[in-house]
Amino acid sequence: MPKTIAITPSWYWPAGISRVVGVPPYSIYDLCVVRNERHIPQAPAIIDAQGTLTFEGLRAEVDRRAKALALAAGEARIAVLPGALSRDNVLELLAGLASGVKLHITSGDPATVATGLGAPVVAGQQPPGETSAVPDVSLLDPSRPAVVIEGGDGPVSHSNRSLLAMAISMATFVDAGRDSPWLSTLPLSTWQGLMAVLLPLHLGAPLVIPPANADPDTLLGLIPRHQVKYAIAGIEGFAHACREAKRAAKDSRKMLAAALLSVDGPFDPDQRRRVGKALECPALTFWGMPETGPVFAAHQSWYIDESVGLPMTNAHVVPSDPRSGQPIQALWELVEMAEVTVFSPSLMADREAAVSSGRFAGNRFRTGMMASSDANGMVYLLGR
Repeated sequence: MPKTIAITPSWYWPAGISRVVGVPPYSIYDLCVVRNERHIPQAPAIIDAQGTLTFEGLRAEVDRRAKALALAAGEARIAVLPGALSRDNVLELLAGLASGVKLHITSGDPATVATGLGAPVVAGQQPPGETSAVPDVSLLDPSRPAVVIEGGDGPVSHSNRSLLAMAISMATFVDAGRDSPWLSTLPLSTWQGLMAVLLPLHLGAPLVIPPANADPDTLLGLIPRHQVKYAIAGIEGFAHACREAKRAAKDSRKMLAAALLSVDGPFDPDQRRRVGKALECPALTFWGMPETGPVFAAHQSWYIDESVGLPMTNAHVVPSDPRSGQPIQALWELVEMAEVTVFSPSLMADREAAVSSGRFAGNRFRTGMMASSDANGMVYLLGR
């Protein structure tokens, strides 16, 4: 057995779940837009306050916007995308991926960021236009940097392949159905928000987008209204919504197959319990970084409230010495704590700066996160 697998905490693994799945060598446009438009054109792709957009409509909108975006971006082939979660921004994200325009996704003022980067356009503000400059997406390298988000130590690039890997890995680990609506509350300027948008679109399932700044009652009310089966949210915000909107939470009980709760590090297990109790559904925490995508996640078959979960599908985690990043030659449960180092297909696309700054140990990214494991392989985040 390979050393990296042998020392990964894996005493418990959910039955029927693949530890490793492949990432197809195709673009997000091909797999999330074209494929679904071809096979399920009238199925809902996006549901929000504007109504329902089918996959046929999604293809038409993305194609139209891709041409306008490519024309406005010109030879620079870069644009800035506002990071708020909205239908327009999701469409511009897909248009950028389809047109080969690298998108710098920001939580700040897009115009200011565009000026600083010398980007010719803010996505969504380009005038209508037709151009033959849109490349054939089948010729685009899926490993080429396609989007840029903020990381802990500066900008982080992700490719079509690494973004798809996030979505495919999480969908595989939670054994998600292919026609179940997904609700996301997370901004596109985060890796979690990008994963949350692409996951249902890859499955051919509807993405439910809440109104901007939705109050707790409105947010939770979307679950029964649209028969949502999976929700992806930050643990603090979703726990707050469950506490404040008790009637809406009661109306949503037993409807979710799972609530996927993003954590940034050590978390309050009472918030997790609040979500699980209020909605009567599995409250599954997950953790990762902008540079890594998802690393640990809880599974609905069995989890411990205080534990973030297991090294999930496609995440090859190695407990390492924090002084050197070198693997610790012992089972993790025998070590008081260790640094989390990880290799996965979700790792950042442009690694030169991270390698030169010592963030990699071989092909493994050094997260700086310290963690421990119990004898069942459940991982507990201890902080940086």
